[in-house]
Amino acid sequence: MVRICKPVLAVLAGLSLVVGGCSSSAATTAPATTPAVSVATVAIPTVAPATPTPPDPDELFARGIAEGPAWKSFHLKIALGGTIKASFLQATGDPAFKKLTSDVSLDGIAIEGDVDAVNLAFHMPINVPAMPAIGVAATSGDLIIKDSMLYLKLPALGTKYRKVKLGTISGELGVPVAIPTAGGSSLVGMADMVASLRQQLETNGVTPQLAGIDQIGGRPAYHINLTLPLAKLNSDLAAAEAAAKSDRTVTIGPSLLTTQIDTATAGVWIYTDNYELAQVQIAVASSTVGSLNFTMTLSNFDQPVTINAPAASDVATGL
Repeated sequence: MVRICKPVLAVLAGLSLVVGGCSSSAATTAPATTPAVSVATVAIPTVAPATPTPPDPDELFARGIAEGPAWKSFHLKIALGGTIKASFLQATGDPAFKKLTSDVSLDGIAIEGDVDAVNLAFHMPINVPAMPAIGVAATSGDLIIKDSMLYLKLPALGTKYRKVKLGTISGELGVPVAIPTAGGSSLVGMADMVASLRQQLETNGVTPQLAGIDQIGGRPAYHINLTLPLAKLNSDLAAAEAAAKSDRTVTIGPSLLTTQIDTATAGVWIYTDNYELAQVQIAVASSTVGSLNFTMTLSNFDQPVTINAPAASDVATGL
């Protein structure tokens, strides 16, 4: 069985200056006469508006990362989309996919809610659309983290929230999970991860490119494009597949060992007014696996949030 894991010049107007000059002459014996007036107009050339210098995308990226650890709370939305090929799922060897006849769509999978970064608490409803190809009905659930406890409610788990300590979640799920600690620095780990990604991108010759300004949730945000290094991604993927093959506890289909990523792009949006991270999009496509689109949107920074654990009568223990 395979476990698949895995932001002025002011405009100068034209001027015209009118300089008037007067000249007159009269002899002492001559009768008075009306002075002659001479007017000269001097035109100043119109100065074209200066074009603002575009901000440096690498600096924007760095500032967006630097803001992260200071957030006390924010609203988070994560959406998934794309398609997993039936042939890829069948190659895993899982009997559940043996009779699969069509690709599986991931469009519509979403979680959204508030995060209290200081106290490491969040509440996010979960929505998964129907996936007829693999016999999955539409599912709605709820995910809460409060006081170092995770509460998950899904129809497949019963009518109550299932409760598990964050410190033991790796054992419950059977996969390693890094758990941050509560406090003002609870987002430092995320910022460090993004900073590490930025360093890897630089090492592999990836330069952020400013694509313009878009609206994210009704607010203007700088749009920065990144083209991810395919050679590096495929090298890492091959290493991971080789490790999975050597793991006697993992069954892996032979066709998975030839998986290649064909395209990989990323976009980062940074709010123009305060340089906070607004949105991240990652799109990956493979002729053998399918496609995956990941979008994470952040908003409502440092606004008051209240997150409560479920009532004890609505909780059962264990996943």
